[in-house]
Amino acid sequence: MKREKAKATRTRFSPVMIAMCVILCLYVISLILPFAWGFINSFKSRLDFLHNSIGLPEQWVWNYGTVFKHFRVMITNDKVGQKFVTLPAMFGNAILYSLGSAIVSAIVPCMTAYLCARFRYKFSNVMYNIVIITMILPIIGNGPARIQITRAIGLYDSIWGMWIINAGFTGLYFLVFYNVFKSLPKDFTDAAKIDGANNLQIVLRVALPVVRNALLTIILIKFIEFWNDYQTPLVYMPSYPTVAYGLHLMEKTTENAMNTVPMRMAASMIMFLPIIIVFLVLQKRLLGNLMVGGLKG
Repeated sequence: MKREKAKATRTRFSPVMIAMCVILCLYVISLILPFAWGFINSFKSRLDFLHNSIGLPEQWVWNYGTVFKHFRVMITNDKVGQKFVTLPAMFGNAILYSLGSAIVSAIVPCMTAYLCARFRYKFSNVMYNIVIITMILPIIGNGPARIQITRAIGLYDSIWGMWIINAGFTGLYFLVFYNVFKSLPKDFTDAAKIDGANNLQIVLRVALPVVRNALLTIILIKFIEFWNDYQTPLVYMPSYPTVAYGLHLMEKTTENAMNTVPMRMAASMIMFLPIIIVFLVLQKRLLGNLMVGGLKG
């Protein structure tokens, strides 16, 4: 019996499974090799990289100190005039922009989905249909109009203004929260009302605990997305450059100390450091499935 059970549980490697394993291994290698290449070359000198761009450095050079000391971005506009923004300042702008935008872009669809799912009015159906339509129809060419609107209402060139702009409820995450709140038994909210809870207390103590894991996971995913975003700060926050924006400008710099590949690789590793820390600390949540929680009887 034991031998039969062992044979039954033994994994059978079919040709399709072997081919998929080979493809996945090649895919993983294709992701690791560029990172390893950039990390090794970040410790080379300019001449060492020109003569040996693949192997290990002949002499390990600490380019990170030079990047921290000399890497800066010059901005010129009517708001701040002309000034240089250093790397620590860019890190501060990136943290404020990424963290604030991630929080509002996760909480707003969550609250909107709760209102549409729990309060069945005609306007709730309108909001739901708006989300579906915006996901189906591509919105192209609205950039100039969006810039004019943000200028008109005073949200242009400010970090808190970007928080408001990113506080949208449309997208896939709205549907995730909507389905969870819609499946939430009405007995839960009715029991809370009997106990004297108002609508705000029901949201905080009944609804949010159900989607807490999903909400935190979405905040982490959005934080990584905004951290790597350089186009939005480039267009909407010219006075507050982020690390991604500075790295984008570093490609075009003409400073002798910064226009080499090893320096750019060192700057890329510095920008990648917060993402590595987030991944190592919260890898179980990031690698897990996007589970929206469950209800226990």
